Amino acid sequence: MKQIKTFFSEGRRFIIFLFRYTAFWLLCFLLCRIIFLLYHPSQLNQLPLATVFGIFLHGLRIDLSAAAYLSVLPFLIWFFHSLYPMPFTKRIITGYTIFMLLIVALITTFDLEIYKVWGSKLNSQALAYLRFPKEAMASMGSSPVFILAIICISLHLASCWVYATVFNKLSFEVLIRTPLVIGARFFFLLFFSGILVLGIRGGIDLAPMNPGFAYFSSYQFANHAALNTSWNLIYDLKYYFRHKGNQFVYLSEKEENERVDRLTASGLPKDSVQILTVARPNVVIIILESWTADVIGSLGAEKGIAPYFDQLAEKGMLFTDLYANGNRTAYGVAAILSGFPSTPEGSILNRPNKMERLPALAGTLKANGYSTSFYYGGDTHFDDMNAFFVHSKFDTVTNKSSFQAKDMNSKWGVHDHVLLERVLSDFAIKTEPFFSAMLTISSHEPFEVPMERIFKGNQPPELFKNSVYYTDGSLKTFFEKAQTQKWFKNTLFILVADHGTALPLNRPKAYMPERYRIPLLLYGEVIKKQFQGTRKLVTGAQSDIAATILDQLQIKSADFPWSNNLLNSNRTDFAYYNFAGGFGFKTRGQTVIFDTVSKKTIVDPEKVQSSKQMDETLKDGQAYLQNLYRKYSKF
Repeated sequence: MKQIKTFFSEGRRFIIFLFRYTAFWLLCFLLCRIIFLLYHPSQLNQLPLATVFGIFLHGLRIDLSAAAYLSVLPFLIWFFHSLYPMPFTKRIITGYTIFMLLIVALITTFDLEIYKVWGSKLNSQALAYLRFPKEAMASMGSSPVFILAIICISLHLASCWVYATVFNKLSFEVLIRTPLVIGARFFFLLFFSGILVLGIRGGIDLAPMNPGFAYFSSYQFANHAALNTSWNLIYDLKYYFRHKGNQFVYLSEKEENERVDRLTASGLPKDSVQILTVARPNVVIIILESWTADVIGSLGAEKGIAPYFDQLAEKGMLFTDLYANGNRTAYGVAAILSGFPSTPEGSILNRPNKMERLPALAGTLKANGYSTSFYYGGDTHFDDMNAFFVHSKFDTVTNKSSFQAKDMNSKWGVHDHVLLERVLSDFAIKTEPFFSAMLTISSHEPFEVPMERIFKGNQPPELFKNSVYYTDGSLKTFFEKAQTQKWFKNTLFILVADHGTALPLNRPKAYMPERYRIPLLLYGEVIKKQFQGTRKLVTGAQSDIAATILDQLQIKSADFPWSNNLLNSNRTDFAYYNFAGGFGFKTRGQTVIFDTVSKKTIVDPEKVQSSKQMDETLKDGQAYLQNLYRKYSKF
């Protein structure tokens, strides 16, 4: 009994130390957030009381992550002190804390004025201006430097007082060091290290902590206020130091612009074929998880994997040479819903300060009288998607938290048939016209689907084909029920994949275009009879969908400069996609793959192409990437 009591006594010491130290940081971050709100009274006054409460509630999780990061070093120091007591341990932790408090106070204070001027949180772009101290000082000429200095000093002193009150009275005395106690200390080291890791990553969900966790409101100021400024700056710097400047410069700016203008048909009239019978149909985009062209029989794949999709293709307009811009869902979501191609730096959704400058298909349609909604059976915080959906001005976002616990029958959330049933239920009471996008989930690894297997075997190709077959069946049920509803006859459906995959053919080369070829189908009774059941041989990419939709609705698409209307007879056919360390650029009958690290073309010996033609296509691809990244870096 005495040994058990000793064991738990050691656990209690660990709990007290960690709880007090993290609680202290949470109080400091609470103070920082209050200062941020009070410094921007005009924007604060526009917020409903419930939204102000939401700022603190949604900010708490990121604050906890930041507090966990800051607690790691003191926790380890305190643990080693319990093994080898040192008279200056407390002073080391106090010195570390006071220094970090100063850093946090400086970051918080700089952010106050940066936000007032730029409307964005302190980020790597702002810090980059410190390379030009003269210009930076000139920019501060109109800032209330004295007031900001007072705020910084006061915040630091107040935080130090909080530290002394909450934590500094903790005893560092080590009484016993028996084998049992030392063993208990190592056990609790591992246990509470795990707790810290959970705090850092934001819990046990699939999505680790990211800025999207703070985005909860249609008031952008509220989302920014919920962000932990210090945590957000470190998150942004992580991406900034990954790539410095525009490393993708291959051509003169003059040649770059000439080639891009030709590729995007800049200056030419839009001669778009109008395929719709109505001016303002409902628009529904169904984004199919991992649906490569290699599972679509009507695109030349094995028949029977997605038989209902093939039935729909017989009544719609099927694009036969369409490519994903990247190989992850975050790339596809930005490309489809904002017309933005992926970049070698990663998904723009992971860069909220840049993402917020994207055009948004949902926002444009909302401004033109559409109600908007998004449906996803998983966690919308994954890959920063939640922040993008808020920015896009979706009226409602339905995710796994919107479903009952009994429906959580997938590792990722709810299966597709449950999601589509919810969509049907909601559509029955929607005001027309409406725009809705949805993202399926069941054909994602580990391919666990609630049906008897059609394709026998336990290997990934068979499991993947079964998952696609299941989602295809869910689509069949969805459309059969939808056809009985009033809104169906006035709806344009767009079915497209978020990205391709190596399965089911186990394509080994991650850079080859076959890995990126995906289905795109326009379907619905609003399509003119002469276009129903047609196949469109147009080489394009996901990023072209936004302009295609808007031009069909006769809504200006100029805000989507990277989106190239697939039905414009003056367009230049091409598709651009990224992979790790390079890009592919495809035209009609020509594909060039370029390694941006070695700066060499990757040549497939099975496909011999004219060197002169390849050189021209390569320059087009380089010009496109160079232009894209140059504009992206200025976001």
